[in-house]
Amino acid sequence: MDEIGGRYLQLALHLDRHFEGFVDAYFGPPELRAEIQAGNPRSLEALADDARQLLDVIEADVPDVQRKGFLAKQVQAMAAVINNLSGHQVEFVQEVELYFDITPAMVDEATFEAAHAELDEILPGDGSLIERSVAWREKLYLEPSKILPVFELALRETRRRTQKLFDLPPREALTLHLVEDEPWGAYNWYLGEFRSRIDLNTDLPVRADWAVPLIAHEAYPGHHTEHAIKEQRLYRRLGRTEHAVQLLLAPESVIAEGIADNAQQVLFDDSELEAFLRDQLYPLAGLEELDVEKQLRLGRATEALTGVSGNAALLLHHEGRAPEEVQAYMEHYGLRTPEEASHSMRFLTNPLFRSYVFNYAMGKALLAPLLDGPDALANFERLLSEPYAPSQVRLWLAQSSPKQSSEGA
Repeated sequence: MDEIGGRYLQLALHLDRHFEGFVDAYFGPPELRAEIQAGNPRSLEALADDARQLLDVIEADVPDVQRKGFLAKQVQAMAAVINNLSGHQVEFVQEVELYFDITPAMVDEATFEAAHAELDEILPGDGSLIERSVAWREKLYLEPSKILPVFELALRETRRRTQKLFDLPPREALTLHLVEDEPWGAYNWYLGEFRSRIDLNTDLPVRADWAVPLIAHEAYPGHHTEHAIKEQRLYRRLGRTEHAVQLLLAPESVIAEGIADNAQQVLFDDSELEAFLRDQLYPLAGLEELDVEKQLRLGRATEALTGVSGNAALLLHHEGRAPEEVQAYMEHYGLRTPEEASHSMRFLTNPLFRSYVFNYAMGKALLAPLLDGPDALANFERLLSEPYAPSQVRLWLAQSSPKQSSEGA
């Protein structure tokens, strides 16, 4: 272990003693984790001092500019978590800024209303829009016996396409499992040694149209791919010990979710996706008669509703609205059933995820300009293999814009 990376691991593991789940994955030296777990928790006051000292060392002793910027933002997030746990709770928007290096803002509800109008056109008929939307979604519910076969087919296809584009570690592997009673819909548990466990939550009915985007997000070329490549390149090959741990409440999560939410489009263009769904996945799901083109149009229109959850979090934690009012907001603008909105409320009220919710839509939007155009694959590969905080991506975009403008002229 290099000294800075080792101190970073220790700070993260000690902090996880106070806030279980803060460390999302650890695959560094097992004896270090065992030692920290065996002793008494280090005090929050001492951890605050550790974070300040580590920031000073990073500033003074890390020559690589990109590594320095990444480490500094990560440790600043840890310092903010320590501060909140110590009872010095900051305002919700500031919490998001300190944890994730992004500034959340309400999405104009006109965006949601425009999506509603488009969905209303795609789904004509009697009944309210939510009733028609629910009726269509119910067609996509998978029988329990078909969930794993359908998702495993999506896994094989996305892995095949990912292998053609990116160098996966030779021993990488993952497994799929069905679980219940969780605040999320799916989760990638990265285990280290290039392995992941992906859990699919069956609290709500599982839909066939989730298979490809969810597996692309959690596995290929999303979370599993990113974690495995970074473990191989940054930790195993370059010896950057800080990459033997993944933190949940830190800027790296914005980049991870941005990669994952853009993953499907990296693998499929519209015609390829339509052909795969029509010829292979939907027949396996027992949906041979489904209008695939219509379903894809609905999916694209529904993407505009991803900002509803962020708005709900701001209403709940920033404006102090009542939970029942926020749930009604999600039902109305997100076109969700009471059961779906109630499940989303579990996520928004969970201490680990209440501010995390912004990472999906904002991460996707942050990376989107890099993943459009002739450099899209090269940029995606850089994001998979190099450490970035959101502010570093914003700098990357700012530095590339003049060049792009000049080439366009």
